[in-house]
Amino acid sequence: MNPLPQGTKIGWKRWRLACLPLAVALLAAAPLRAEPALKEYDVKAAFLYNFATFTEWPAKTFPASDSPFVIGVLGDDPFGPILDQIVRGEKVGGHPLVVQRVRRVDEARSCQILFVSASESTRVGDILHKLRGYPILTVGETAGFAERGGAIGFVTGNNVRLVVNPQAAKEAGVVISAKILRLAQLVATIPAGGATP
Repeated sequence: MNPLPQGTKIGWKRWRLACLPLAVALLAAAPLRAEPALKEYDVKAAFLYNFATFTEWPAKTFPASDSPFVIGVLGDDPFGPILDQIVRGEKVGGHPLVVQRVRRVDEARSCQILFVSASESTRVGDILHKLRGYPILTVGETAGFAERGGAIGFVTGNNVRLVVNPQAAKEAGVVISAKILRLAQLVATIPAGGATP
């Protein structure tokens, strides 16, 4: 499935590589409904790929130089085949990119990026608590995800926007590139019992 309008002569590889410096800014600002072929989860999948290439993990994250770089999806998978198509054959720092669907938090601890599906909305606090201290870039789509301690939250209305919690990323030991931070709204963790905006 191609997320670009029909007639556009650009492949997945070129589109995803151009995604962050130019296209993502435009996609994030453009209403999703304006381009029926441009689906919400196509954009989110492209963001996940770019998070892998524009974030740094501690050296000890990978047990071997050729260990896979894992993008995990926890809960119901909203992407279908598109996320697998985007990462197929790609590497990050010599590590082959793979996608894993996980059902339990303990399975997610071997991921470098974990997308927490909306199906897990009632468990977000528990999930983030159980992953604290692991070098995992947590990404979610439920309201207030970043404010609850996730590293990156997707906010979807007419477009897909990013909310980043730099402190949560720092606590996980990951460094998010300024190129991503420039596209995002920055927030802090709200203490338990505090009001979520």
